[in-house]
Amino acid sequence: MKRIGVLTSGGDAPGMNATVRAVVRSAQQNDMSVVGFKRGYNGVLMRSSQQSDDFAMLTARSVSDKIHRGGTFLMTARCLEFKQREYQELAVQNLKHLGVEGLVCIGGDGTFHGANALHELGFPVVCIPGTIDNDLDYTEVTIGFDTALNTACDCVNKIRETSDSHERASIITVMGRNCGDIAVSTALACGAEVVVIPEKPWTVEELADQVRWGVMKGKRSMIMVFAEGAIHSLQSDVSAICSRYESLSDVSVKHLTSSQIAMMIEALSGHETRATVLGYTQRGGSPTAADRILASRLGAFAVHLLKEDKSGLAVGLRKGELIADPIGKAMHGRSQADEELLSLINELS
Repeated sequence: MKRIGVLTSGGDAPGMNATVRAVVRSAQQNDMSVVGFKRGYNGVLMRSSQQSDDFAMLTARSVSDKIHRGGTFLMTARCLEFKQREYQELAVQNLKHLGVEGLVCIGGDGTFHGANALHELGFPVVCIPGTIDNDLDYTEVTIGFDTALNTACDCVNKIRETSDSHERASIITVMGRNCGDIAVSTALACGAEVVVIPEKPWTVEELADQVRWGVMKGKRSMIMVFAEGAIHSLQSDVSAICSRYESLSDVSVKHLTSSQIAMMIEALSGHETRATVLGYTQRGGSPTAADRILASRLGAFAVHLLKEDKSGLAVGLRKGELIADPIGKAMHGRSQADEELLSLINELS
């Protein structure tokens, strides 16, 4: 191959810039030019009024001073139209028109689905896992996870101090719509008493009991790490709980929030409970050394695969070694929580 493309799609993740840098510099060392597409698959569809808004030629100079920066300088966005075959075919046509012979797609599950569609149309693609959720089962770790974890840990440490001062329980919501990896690892690293994740059913009553027991054992504060998607694995009859307490009359059964969960725990346990949502702070910031190294390894590996005319693959890490699995297999999300870590959290809490 003489020319390849690269894009970042879906939610941004710290380390995406480091990945693009590795792709560009590795490609140039292997006598390939690189086209950077902006805003994910939107750039490949070339719907902007000006060409410069859709793509640009990338050089070693254009990716300098990028390895330590968060976000993605190529920008990112979702592209719902790309689910339709006519847009996928248009993308292939546009890529060929630019002389692009292979494409590196950096992102999560949605990005992989788009790349797999191009692969099924016969266009060479290689995927790189860039998502803070760490929710792709084929690889042990995704780019951005370590940075998000460290950001969450830093926030939890600070909240622990104020919770201890006020002798209260705290629910801290971290990202993780379908996968509780950030929550589990944060809970273990910060010594949290409770972790609530979407992979495991739970009840408000159980959490309130744990708060009561903690108070009885003399704990001045309690930390409960809550994955945002865990609201969907709640098993409690919220309406029944709210009907018993006047203080819960304003709780919205249809649109529960972590603040409302905290209100219910406080009503059931009799102990002050507050909620904090970390939100997009977990996606920002300079990537950790671990994410920079992972990004560099996977970016260069993807280029080497395309150079060898190997495509339809997703690169990743398993037992510390670089691996490349078929994209169709790699698209499957992580459906099970790490039982060893969950057991350890309970044992050490």
